[in-house]
Amino acid sequence: MHLFHPLNQLTNMKKIIIIGLTLLLAGCAVGPKYSRPETKKPEAYVQAATKTDSITNVKWWDVYQDSVLQNLMRKAIDNNLDLKVAIARVEESKAILGINKANFFPMLSYAAGARATDFGNVAAGAGVAFPTNSYYALGNVSWEIDLWGKLRHANRAAFAELVATDEARKSVYISIVAQVAELYFQLRGLDDRLEITRRTNETRKEYLRIITLRFNQGEVSELDKLQAENIAASSEAQLYSLERAIISTENAINILLGQTYSPITRGLLNDQQQLPVEIPSGIPSELLERRPDIRSAEQLLIAQTEKVGVAVALQFPSLNLTGFLGVASPDISTLFESGAVLGSITGQLTGPIFHFGRNKRRVEAERAVALQVGYTYEKTILNAFAEVENSLAEIRTYRNEFTARQTQVAATEKSLVLSKSLYDNGYTSFLQVLDAERELYNSQFEKSLALQYQLISTVRLYKALGGGW
Repeated sequence: MHLFHPLNQLTNMKKIIIIGLTLLLAGCAVGPKYSRPETKKPEAYVQAATKTDSITNVKWWDVYQDSVLQNLMRKAIDNNLDLKVAIARVEESKAILGINKANFFPMLSYAAGARATDFGNVAAGAGVAFPTNSYYALGNVSWEIDLWGKLRHANRAAFAELVATDEARKSVYISIVAQVAELYFQLRGLDDRLEITRRTNETRKEYLRIITLRFNQGEVSELDKLQAENIAASSEAQLYSLERAIISTENAINILLGQTYSPITRGLLNDQQQLPVEIPSGIPSELLERRPDIRSAEQLLIAQTEKVGVAVALQFPSLNLTGFLGVASPDISTLFESGAVLGSITGQLTGPIFHFGRNKRRVEAERAVALQVGYTYEKTILNAFAEVENSLAEIRTYRNEFTARQTQVAATEKSLVLSKSLYDNGYTSFLQVLDAERELYNSQFEKSLALQYQLISTVRLYKALGGGW
Protein backbone atom coordinates (compact mmCIF):
# COMPACT_ATOMS: atom_id res chain seq x y z
CA MET A 1 0.00 0.00 0.00
CA HIS A 2 1.45 3.36 -1.00
CA LEU A 3 1.47 6.31 1.33
CA PHE A 4 0.66 8.99 -1.27
CA HIS A 5 -0.63 9.09 -4.81
CA PRO A 6 2.35 9.43 -7.20
CA LEU A 7 1.20 12.72 -8.73
CA ASN A 8 0.51 14.21 -5.32
CA GLN A 9 3.88 12.93 -4.17
CA LEU A 10 5.75 14.71 -6.98
CA THR A 11 3.78 17.89 -6.35
CA ASN A 12 4.64 17.76 -2.66
CA MET A 13 8.34 17.24 -3.42
CA LYS A 14 8.34 20.28 -5.71
CA LYS A 15 6.80 22.35 -2.95
CA ILE A 16 9.39 21.15 -0.48
CA ILE A 17 12.23 22.00 -2.87
CA ILE A 18 10.80 25.49 -3.43
CA ILE A 19 10.48 26.00 0.32
CA GLY A 20 14.05 24.76 0.82
CA LEU A 21 15.42 27.16 -1.79
CA THR A 22 13.51 30.03 -0.19
CA LEU A 23 14.93 29.20 3.22
CA LEU A 24 18.39 28.81 1.74
CA LEU A 25 18.29 32.23 0.10
CA ALA A 26 16.80 33.86 3.17
CA GLY A 27 19.25 32.19 5.55
CA CYS A 28 21.26 34.49 7.77
CA ALA A 29 24.96 33.73 8.00
CA VAL A 30 26.25 34.06 11.55
CA GLY A 31 29.88 34.45 12.59
CA PRO A 32 32.61 37.03 11.93
CA LYS A 33 33.39 38.66 8.59
CA TYR A 34 37.01 38.92 7.50
CA SER A 35 38.83 42.24 7.32
CA ARG A 36 42.56 42.56 6.70
CA PRO A 37 44.44 43.33 9.92
CA GLU A 38 46.39 46.55 10.25
CA THR A 39 50.06 45.68 9.86
CA LYS A 40 53.26 47.63 10.31
CA LYS A 41 55.05 48.54 7.10
CA PRO A 42 57.69 51.16 6.31
CA GLU A 43 57.13 53.98 3.85
CA ALA A 44 60.32 53.08 1.99
CA TYR A 45 63.22 50.67 2.20
CA VAL A 46 66.05 52.21 4.20
CA GLN A 47 68.78 50.37 2.27
CA ALA A 48 67.33 51.04 -1.18
CA ALA A 49 69.52 53.05 -3.54
CA THR A 50 66.67 53.81 -5.93
CA LYS A 51 63.03 54.34 -5.00
CA THR A 52 61.23 53.65 -8.27
CA ASP A 53 60.03 50.60 -10.17
CA SER A 54 60.86 47.06 -9.06
CA ILE A 55 63.07 44.33 -10.42
CA THR A 56 60.20 41.89 -9.85
CA ASN A 57 58.63 43.12 -13.10
CA VAL A 58 61.34 41.15 -14.94
CA LYS A 59 61.40 37.35 -15.31
CA TRP A 60 64.26 35.30 -13.88
CA TRP A 61 65.77 34.50 -17.26
CA ASP A 62 65.76 38.19 -18.19
CA VAL A 63 67.59 39.15 -15.00
CA TYR A 64 70.35 36.56 -15.47
CA GLN A 65 71.65 36.49 -19.03
CA ASP A 66 73.66 33.26 -18.68
CA SER A 67 71.96 30.80 -21.08
CA VAL A 68 73.26 27.79 -19.13
CA LEU A 69 71.78 29.15 -15.91
CA GLN A 70 68.51 29.84 -17.72
CA ASN A 71 68.34 26.23 -18.92
CA LEU A 72 69.01 24.93 -15.41
CA MET A 73 66.18 27.09 -14.06
CA ARG A 74 63.74 25.80 -16.67
CA LYS A 75 64.77 22.20 -16.05
CA ALA A 76 64.22 22.65 -12.32
CA ILE A 77 60.75 24.08 -12.94
CA ASP A 78 59.86 21.06 -15.09
CA ASN A 79 61.36 18.30 -12.93
CA ASN A 80 61.70 19.43 -9.32
CA LEU A 81 59.95 17.00 -6.98
CA ASP A 82 59.10 19.59 -4.30
CA LEU A 83 57.31 21.64 -6.93
CA LYS A 84 55.42 18.56 -8.11
CA VAL A 85 54.33 17.94 -4.52
CA ALA A 86 53.12 21.55 -4.27
CA ILE A 87 51.15 21.17 -7.52
CA ALA A 88 49.57 17.95 -6.22
CA ARG A 89 48.54 19.78 -3.06
CA VAL A 90 46.75 22.37 -5.18
CA GLU A 91 44.82 19.57 -6.90
CA GLU A 92 43.96 18.12 -3.48
CA SER A 93 42.62 21.51 -2.36
CA LYS A 94 40.54 21.78 -5.54
CA ALA A 95 38.96 18.42 -4.79
CA ILE A 96 38.21 19.43 -1.19
CA LEU A 97 36.56 22.61 -2.44
CA GLY A 98 34.42 20.48 -4.75
CA ILE A 99 33.32 18.36 -1.78
CA ASN A 100 32.24 21.48 0.12
CA LYS A 101 30.35 22.85 -2.88
CA ALA A 102 28.46 19.57 -3.21
CA ASN A 103 27.03 20.05 0.29
CA PHE A 104 24.82 22.88 -1.02
CA PHE A 105 22.76 20.50 -3.14
CA PRO A 106 20.38 17.63 -2.35
CA MET A 107 22.04 14.24 -1.97
CA LEU A 108 20.39 11.55 -4.08
CA SER A 109 20.88 7.83 -3.49
CA TYR A 110 19.13 4.58 -4.30
CA ALA A 111 18.38 1.29 -2.61
CA ALA A 112 16.87 -1.99 -3.78
CA GLY A 113 16.24 -5.23 -1.95
CA ALA A 114 14.30 -8.45 -1.79
CA ARG A 115 13.34 -10.85 0.98
CA ALA A 116 11.71 -14.27 0.62
CA THR A 117 10.91 -16.36 3.69
CA ASP A 118 8.93 -19.61 3.82
CA PHE A 119 7.95 -20.96 7.27
CA GLY A 120 6.00 -23.92 5.79
CA ASN A 121 8.50 -26.54 6.92
CA VAL A 122 8.53 -25.18 10.45
CA ALA A 123 4.77 -25.32 10.75
CA ALA A 124 4.29 -28.52 8.75
CA GLY A 125 3.01 -30.40 11.79
CA ALA A 126 0.12 -27.96 12.05
CA GLY A 127 -0.53 -28.03 8.33
CA VAL A 128 -0.07 -24.26 8.05
CA ALA A 129 2.50 -22.25 5.98
CA PHE A 130 3.37 -18.56 6.53
CA PRO A 131 5.28 -17.21 3.50
CA THR A 132 6.66 -13.63 3.88
CA ASN A 133 7.97 -11.95 0.69
CA SER A 134 8.89 -8.32 0.00
CA TYR A 135 10.64 -6.50 -2.88
CA TYR A 136 11.41 -2.83 -3.14
CA ALA A 137 13.31 -0.21 -5.20
CA LEU A 138 13.66 3.26 -3.71
CA GLY A 139 15.23 6.62 -4.52
CA ASN A 140 16.32 8.62 -1.47
CA VAL A 141 16.97 12.33 -1.12
CA SER A 142 18.47 14.31 1.76
CA TRP A 143 19.16 18.03 1.88
CA GLU A 144 20.48 20.29 4.60
CA ILE A 145 19.16 23.83 4.33
CA ASP A 146 21.96 26.30 5.11
CA LEU A 147 19.94 28.52 7.47
CA TRP A 148 22.88 30.01 9.39
CA GLY A 149 25.64 29.98 6.81
CA LYS A 150 27.48 26.89 8.08
CA LEU A 151 27.90 25.47 4.59
CA ARG A 152 28.70 28.87 3.11
CA HIS A 153 31.41 29.46 5.72
CA ALA A 154 32.87 26.00 5.06
CA ASN A 155 32.84 26.61 1.32
CA ARG A 156 34.58 29.97 1.65
CA ALA A 157 37.14 28.42 4.00
CA ALA A 158 37.89 25.68 1.47
CA PHE A 159 38.25 28.26 -1.30
CA ALA A 160 40.65 30.37 0.78
CA GLU A 161 42.69 27.26 1.57
CA LEU A 162 42.83 26.48 -2.15
CA VAL A 163 44.17 29.97 -2.88
CA ALA A 164 46.65 29.64 0.01
CA THR A 165 47.87 26.33 -1.40
CA ASP A 166 48.34 27.85 -4.83
CA GLU A 167 50.27 30.76 -3.33
CA ALA A 168 52.41 28.22 -1.47
CA ARG A 169 53.10 26.59 -4.84
CA LYS A 170 54.34 29.93 -6.14
CA SER A 171 56.58 30.26 -3.08
CA VAL A 172 58.08 26.84 -3.81
CA TYR A 173 58.58 27.90 -7.43
CA ILE A 174 60.45 31.05 -6.39
CA SER A 175 62.50 29.19 -3.80
CA ILE A 176 63.59 26.49 -6.26
CA VAL A 177 64.65 28.91 -8.97
CA ALA A 178 66.49 31.04 -6.40
CA GLN A 179 68.27 27.97 -5.02
CA VAL A 180 69.39 26.98 -8.53
CA ALA A 181 70.79 30.47 -9.14
CA GLU A 182 72.51 30.66 -5.73
CA LEU A 183 74.10 27.22 -6.12
CA TYR A 184 75.17 28.03 -9.67
CA PHE A 185 76.97 31.20 -8.56
CA GLN A 186 78.47 29.23 -5.67
CA LEU A 187 79.65 26.55 -8.10
CA ARG A 188 81.23 29.11 -10.42
CA GLY A 189 82.85 30.73 -7.38
CA LEU A 190 84.29 27.37 -6.35
CA ASP A 191 85.55 26.88 -9.91
CA ASP A 192 87.27 30.26 -9.69
CA ARG A 193 88.85 29.49 -6.34
CA LEU A 194 89.92 26.05 -7.58
CA GLU A 195 91.74 27.70 -10.49
CA ILE A 196 93.33 30.25 -8.11
CA THR A 197 94.47 27.40 -5.87
CA ARG A 198 95.84 25.40 -8.81
CA ARG A 199 97.90 28.36 -10.00
CA THR A 200 99.09 28.98 -6.45
CA ASN A 201 99.97 25.33 -6.00
CA GLU A 202 101.98 25.29 -9.24
CA THR A 203 103.83 28.41 -8.10
CA ARG A 204 104.53 26.91 -4.68
CA LYS A 205 105.75 23.66 -6.21
CA GLU A 206 108.14 25.69 -8.32
CA TYR A 207 109.31 27.52 -5.16
CA LEU A 208 109.93 24.13 -3.56
CA ARG A 209 111.89 22.90 -6.57
CA ILE A 210 114.14 25.96 -6.62
CA ILE A 211 114.62 26.03 -2.84
CA THR A 212 115.45 22.31 -2.83
CA LEU A 213 118.14 22.87 -5.50
CA ARG A 214 119.59 25.74 -3.50
CA PHE A 215 119.48 23.68 -0.32
CA ASN A 216 121.30 20.82 -2.02
CA GLN A 217 123.96 23.31 -3.12
CA GLY A 218 124.21 24.70 0.40
CA GLU A 219 122.90 28.15 -0.57
CA VAL A 220 119.86 28.17 1.77
CA SER A 221 119.02 26.67 5.12
CA GLU A 222 116.85 23.62 5.73
CA LEU A 223 114.30 25.96 7.33
CA ASP A 224 113.65 27.58 3.93
CA LYS A 225 113.17 24.14 2.39
CA LEU A 226 110.74 23.05 5.12
CA GLN A 227 108.76 26.27 4.77
CA ALA A 228 108.49 25.72 1.02
CA GLU A 229 107.28 22.14 1.57
CA ASN A 230 104.73 23.42 4.07
CA ILE A 231 103.04 25.93 1.78
CA ALA A 232 103.12 23.53 -1.20
CA ALA A 233 101.37 20.83 0.84
CA SER A 234 98.89 23.37 2.16
CA SER A 235 97.73 24.46 -1.31
CA GLU A 236 97.56 20.84 -2.49
CA ALA A 237 95.29 19.97 0.46
CA GLN A 238 93.11 22.97 -0.38
CA LEU A 239 92.61 21.56 -3.89
CA TYR A 240 91.00 18.41 -2.46
CA SER A 241 88.82 20.46 -0.15
CA LEU A 242 87.54 22.54 -3.07
CA GLU A 243 86.95 19.41 -5.13
CA ARG A 244 84.72 18.02 -2.38
CA ALA A 245 82.79 21.28 -2.20
CA ILE A 246 82.27 21.32 -5.98
CA ILE A 247 80.89 17.77 -6.04
CA SER A 248 78.61 18.56 -3.09
CA THR A 249 77.30 21.70 -4.83
CA GLU A 250 76.74 19.81 -8.09
CA ASN A 251 74.78 17.19 -6.17
CA ALA A 252 72.62 19.88 -4.60
CA ILE A 253 71.82 21.27 -8.05
CA ASN A 254 71.07 17.80 -9.39
CA ILE A 255 68.56 17.22 -6.60
CA LEU A 256 66.80 20.46 -7.54
CA LEU A 257 66.74 19.24 -11.14
CA GLY A 258 65.16 15.96 -10.04
CA GLN A 259 68.01 13.75 -11.24
CA THR A 260 70.91 11.67 -9.98
CA TYR A 261 74.45 13.01 -9.99
CA SER A 262 75.97 14.24 -13.22
CA PRO A 263 78.50 17.04 -13.78
CA ILE A 264 76.79 20.42 -14.12
CA THR A 265 77.38 22.28 -17.37
CA ARG A 266 79.07 25.64 -16.83
CA GLY A 267 78.29 28.92 -18.55
CA LEU A 268 79.63 32.38 -17.77
CA LEU A 269 82.18 32.98 -15.07
CA ASN A 270 81.00 35.01 -12.10
CA ASP A 271 82.97 38.05 -13.27
CA GLN A 272 81.25 37.78 -16.67
CA GLN A 273 77.71 37.99 -15.30
CA GLN A 274 75.82 41.08 -16.43
CA LEU A 275 73.68 42.65 -13.71
CA PRO A 276 72.26 46.17 -13.35
CA VAL A 277 74.43 48.57 -11.35
CA GLU A 278 71.47 49.65 -9.24
CA ILE A 279 68.67 47.14 -8.63
CA PRO A 280 65.29 48.86 -8.07
CA SER A 281 63.22 47.42 -5.24
CA GLY A 282 59.92 49.27 -5.61
CA ILE A 283 57.88 50.42 -2.61
CA PRO A 284 57.07 48.38 0.53
CA SER A 285 53.30 48.40 -0.01
CA GLU A 286 53.80 46.34 -3.18
CA LEU A 287 55.33 43.56 -1.12
CA LEU A 288 52.02 42.67 0.56
CA GLU A 289 50.44 41.99 -2.82
CA ARG A 290 53.50 40.52 -4.51
CA ARG A 291 54.99 37.92 -2.17
CA PRO A 292 53.19 34.57 -2.36
CA ASP A 293 54.02 33.61 1.23
CA ILE A 294 52.30 36.77 2.51
CA ARG A 295 49.28 36.14 0.30
CA SER A 296 49.18 32.52 1.43
CA ALA A 297 49.33 33.56 5.09
CA GLU A 298 46.44 35.98 4.58
CA GLN A 299 44.33 33.36 2.81
CA LEU A 300 44.90 30.97 5.71
CA LEU A 301 43.68 33.74 8.04
CA ILE A 302 40.58 34.17 5.85
CA ALA A 303 39.97 30.41 5.95
CA GLN A 304 40.28 30.31 9.73
CA THR A 305 37.89 33.26 10.09
CA GLU A 306 35.34 31.28 8.08
CA LYS A 307 35.92 28.24 10.31
CA VAL A 308 34.97 30.41 13.28
CA GLY A 309 31.72 31.09 11.41
CA VAL A 310 31.15 27.35 11.01
CA ALA A 311 31.62 26.85 14.75
CA VAL A 312 29.18 29.68 15.54
CA ALA A 313 26.58 28.24 13.13
CA LEU A 314 26.78 24.85 14.86
CA GLN A 315 25.23 26.48 17.95
CA PHE A 316 21.98 27.07 16.04
CA PRO A 317 19.30 24.62 14.85
CA SER A 318 19.76 22.85 11.51
CA LEU A 319 17.00 22.00 9.05
CA ASN A 320 17.21 18.76 7.09
CA LEU A 321 14.80 17.54 4.43
CA THR A 322 14.68 13.82 3.71
CA GLY A 323 12.46 11.77 1.51
CA PHE A 324 12.12 8.70 -0.61
CA LEU A 325 10.09 7.64 -3.64
CA GLY A 326 9.91 4.15 -5.04
CA VAL A 327 8.00 0.92 -5.34
CA ALA A 328 7.42 -2.00 -2.98
CA SER A 329 5.41 -5.19 -3.31
CA PRO A 330 5.16 -8.66 -1.77
CA ASP A 331 5.26 -10.08 -5.30
CA ILE A 332 7.98 -9.19 -7.76
CA SER A 333 5.56 -9.54 -10.68
CA THR A 334 3.54 -6.57 -9.36
CA LEU A 335 6.52 -4.47 -8.29
CA PHE A 336 6.10 -1.85 -11.02
CA GLU A 337 2.33 -1.55 -11.00
CA SER A 338 0.77 1.74 -9.93
CA GLY A 339 -0.42 0.31 -6.65
CA ALA A 340 3.17 -0.47 -5.62
CA VAL A 341 4.30 3.17 -5.58
CA LEU A 342 5.12 4.68 -2.19
CA GLY A 343 6.98 7.69 -0.92
CA SER A 344 7.56 9.99 2.00
CA ILE A 345 8.94 13.49 2.71
CA THR A 346 10.15 14.63 6.12
CA GLY A 347 11.42 17.95 7.38
CA GLN A 348 13.41 17.86 10.60
CA LEU A 349 14.62 20.79 12.70
CA THR A 350 17.25 19.84 15.25
CA GLY A 351 19.33 21.96 17.56
CA PRO A 352 21.44 21.84 20.70
CA ILE A 353 19.96 22.55 24.13
CA PHE A 354 22.55 21.58 26.70
CA HIS A 355 25.87 20.07 25.64
CA PHE A 356 27.93 21.03 28.70
CA GLY A 357 29.52 24.00 26.90
CA ARG A 358 30.92 21.95 24.01
CA ASN A 359 29.60 24.25 21.29
CA LYS A 360 30.79 27.37 23.12
CA ARG A 361 34.25 25.87 23.63
CA ARG A 362 34.38 24.95 19.95
CA VAL A 363 33.89 28.59 19.02
CA GLU A 364 36.52 29.70 21.54
CA ALA A 365 39.00 27.15 20.18
CA GLU A 366 38.50 28.31 16.58
CA ARG A 367 38.86 31.95 17.63
CA ALA A 368 42.12 31.11 19.41
CA VAL A 369 43.41 29.41 16.26
CA ALA A 370 42.41 32.52 14.29
CA LEU A 371 44.53 34.63 16.63
CA GLN A 372 47.50 32.32 16.06
CA VAL A 373 47.10 32.46 12.28
CA GLY A 374 46.76 36.25 12.47
CA TYR A 375 50.00 36.60 14.40
CA THR A 376 51.70 34.29 11.89
CA TYR A 377 50.46 36.54 9.08
CA GLU A 378 51.92 39.63 10.79
CA LYS A 379 55.22 37.86 11.44
CA THR A 380 55.39 36.77 7.80
CA ILE A 381 55.12 40.41 6.75
CA LEU A 382 57.82 41.52 9.21
CA ASN A 383 60.15 38.76 8.01
CA ALA A 384 59.52 39.76 4.41
CA PHE A 385 60.52 43.38 5.01
CA ALA A 386 63.58 42.24 6.96
CA GLU A 387 64.64 39.95 4.10
CA VAL A 388 64.39 42.81 1.61
CA GLU A 389 66.41 45.16 3.81
CA ASN A 390 69.04 42.47 4.46
CA SER A 391 69.37 41.71 0.76
CA LEU A 392 69.68 45.38 -0.16
CA ALA A 393 72.38 45.80 2.49
CA GLU A 394 74.19 42.70 1.25
CA ILE A 395 74.22 43.94 -2.34
CA ARG A 396 75.64 47.32 -1.31
CA THR A 397 78.24 46.01 1.13
CA TYR A 398 79.43 43.10 -1.01
CA ARG A 399 79.81 45.46 -3.98
CA ASN A 400 81.95 47.77 -1.88
CA GLU A 401 83.86 44.82 -0.41
CA PHE A 402 84.59 43.49 -3.90
CA THR A 403 86.01 46.86 -4.93
CA ALA A 404 88.22 46.88 -1.83
CA ARG A 405 89.36 43.31 -2.54
CA GLN A 406 90.39 44.31 -6.06
CA THR A 407 92.65 46.99 -4.58
CA GLN A 408 93.98 44.49 -2.05
CA VAL A 409 94.84 41.92 -4.77
CA ALA A 410 96.69 44.54 -6.84
CA ALA A 411 98.71 45.61 -3.78
CA THR A 412 99.61 42.05 -2.73
CA GLU A 413 100.69 41.19 -6.29
CA LYS A 414 103.19 44.07 -6.24
CA SER A 415 104.28 43.15 -2.72
CA LEU A 416 105.07 39.60 -3.81
CA VAL A 417 107.14 40.78 -6.78
CA LEU A 418 109.17 43.11 -4.53
CA SER A 419 109.63 40.44 -1.84
CA LYS A 420 110.93 37.91 -4.39
CA SER A 421 113.34 40.49 -5.79
CA LEU A 422 114.68 41.35 -2.32
CA TYR A 423 115.07 37.66 -1.47
CA ASP A 424 116.87 36.83 -4.73
CA ASN A 425 119.33 39.64 -3.99
CA GLY A 426 119.83 38.54 -0.40
CA TYR A 427 118.15 41.49 1.28
CA THR A 428 115.35 39.55 3.07
CA SER A 429 114.49 36.07 4.24
CA PHE A 430 112.38 33.50 2.42
CA LEU A 431 109.79 33.93 5.17
CA GLN A 432 108.88 37.37 3.81
CA VAL A 433 108.32 35.87 0.36
CA LEU A 434 106.05 33.23 1.87
CA ASP A 435 104.08 35.85 3.78
CA ALA A 436 103.61 37.92 0.63
CA GLU A 437 102.56 34.85 -1.33
CA ARG A 438 100.04 33.85 1.35
CA GLU A 439 98.61 37.38 1.38
CA LEU A 440 98.16 37.27 -2.38
CA TYR A 441 96.44 33.89 -2.27
CA ASN A 442 94.14 34.94 0.57
CA SER A 443 93.23 38.23 -1.12
CA GLN A 444 92.41 36.46 -4.39
CA PHE A 445 90.34 33.93 -2.45
CA GLU A 446 88.42 36.64 -0.60
CA LYS A 447 87.88 38.60 -3.80
CA SER A 448 86.29 35.54 -5.39
CA LEU A 449 84.03 35.07 -2.37
CA ALA A 450 82.98 38.74 -2.36
CA LEU A 451 81.92 38.52 -6.01
CA GLN A 452 80.07 35.25 -5.40
CA TYR A 453 78.18 36.70 -2.44
CA GLN A 454 77.38 39.85 -4.39
CA LEU A 455 75.70 37.77 -7.11
CA ILE A 456 73.90 35.60 -4.57
CA SER A 457 72.61 38.70 -2.76
CA THR A 458 70.90 39.85 -5.97
CA VAL A 459 69.16 36.48 -6.15
CA ARG A 460 68.03 36.83 -2.55
CA LEU A 461 66.71 40.32 -3.15
CA TYR A 462 64.73 39.16 -6.18
CA LYS A 463 63.36 36.29 -4.11
CA ALA A 464 62.62 38.58 -1.13
CA LEU A 465 60.64 40.92 -3.39
CA GLY A 466 58.54 37.98 -4.62
CA GLY A 467 59.72 38.12 -8.22
CA GLY A 468 59.89 35.50 -10.89
CA TRP A 469 56.59 33.70 -10.85
